[in-house]
Amino acid sequence: MVVGMIPPMSQPKIEILPLKKGFLRAASEATHVLVRIVAPSQPADTVATPRAPLDLALVIDRSGSMSGHPLEAARESAIRIVNGLRPDDRVSVVAFDSHIEVVQPLTTVTDRAELVRRIEGIDARGSTDLFGGWEEAVKQLAPFTRKDRIARVILLSDGQANQGLVDEQEIFARVTKAAGAGITTSTVGLGHGFNESLMTGMATAGEGVANFGQTADDLDEAFEEQFAILSNTFLRQVKVTVQGGSDVQARLVGEILEEGVARSRKLGTLPWNASLVAVVELRIGAGAKADALAAVNFEALTKEGETVKFGPELIALPETDLAAFSVLAVDPSVAAAVGEAIVSEKIEFIEALARQGKLAEAKKEFEELLKRSDLSDWAKQKVEYLKQLLDEDAIMAMKEMRYGRSRMLRQTKVAMMRDFDTQFCVASEDAKPIYLQKKIVAGAARKPKPPQGGTKGGQAPQA
Repeated sequence: MVVGMIPPMSQPKIEILPLKKGFLRAASEATHVLVRIVAPSQPADTVATPRAPLDLALVIDRSGSMSGHPLEAARESAIRIVNGLRPDDRVSVVAFDSHIEVVQPLTTVTDRAELVRRIEGIDARGSTDLFGGWEEAVKQLAPFTRKDRIARVILLSDGQANQGLVDEQEIFARVTKAAGAGITTSTVGLGHGFNESLMTGMATAGEGVANFGQTADDLDEAFEEQFAILSNTFLRQVKVTVQGGSDVQARLVGEILEEGVARSRKLGTLPWNASLVAVVELRIGAGAKADALAAVNFEALTKEGETVKFGPELIALPETDLAAFSVLAVDPSVAAAVGEAIVSEKIEFIEALARQGKLAEAKKEFEELLKRSDLSDWAKQKVEYLKQLLDEDAIMAMKEMRYGRSRMLRQTKVAMMRDFDTQFCVASEDAKPIYLQKKIVAGAARKPKPPQGGTKGGQAPQA
């Protein structure tokens, strides 16, 4: 069932893909199923259409804690974004410490040199009214939001809010409200000690992207990816929900909740010709019905802001006996996705150990994780890198864990299942659209980028 207006030729496809094509009733081991929503290819008559024009508000933290390299990276990143804008894009620049300054009201960039000079003049001072800076950026954009333009706040900060509104949950609620009104929020964590809880939480609440880095070069790829997704959006604010059938316990794998079981998850933006995935764990009791083990629903917004719903799609599998089940083939692509979801969940647990100062226990958990036989090459290299980083720099390791596991759960995937690579190769990743590429290191550039926003000729990516 589909609720909402999407042309028939542009309907997404819902796929239910089991790890094994069968199940054991009342088994001690859980059954895993990959569910995904797949966007169609962009219609031929719209491929050449440029992306919607951007209304960006760049919010630069100039508080004392940003002094030195963090503020330098923020200024340079902002300049590269400005130099990459199209003539029909508009930008505002807001700087904040204990005071809020509108460096540039929202405008088309007719004098880039002058705007660059203003950005270069932002210096470090005072305390951190982070919410006040974000709020002013929203005020800059709000009067001009239109369905045919993309409005986004990009916050560049260390997230060390200590003035004004500092309650994270209240900030998230305000950011969510702005996103509902068409103004989304992305965040960039800068420095060694930035607050990843606040920065990732704001991006999730704001339907944006959370990134971090130490230099402007680190962040070029992040901005290139972000603008590419905005240029190719099919659906946004995609959410998946799973409900177990009679005598079946169902949950989404990948997150540890303090209370309850994960049965719904925000997956983010779905570009054309791509997919978003989730792994469902089923514990099937004696009274389960094989043709209705669980139901999966997807909900999203169109680019125009209309709510659309897809489902329910039923998870159904044939029941087998132990002998038959033991020889059932395992789908390697599904196994790779299941392994990554399990790794994400485990990394969250390891991150919690590290934050408690239990570094020896955290390292041991990494060693146990590497013994798993179901890890894709990418997941294995990711775990090996995090384990090594924990020895070298525990603070940055915790940040890499937070951002890396988030990408495992919410990153856009390829559309064709046969292209779900179980082998990781940087060269093959580079051949994909940037929003489909996997990175071992979340907070550093994979390769050097040209100046001016990271794209040839200094132009922001287009559809």
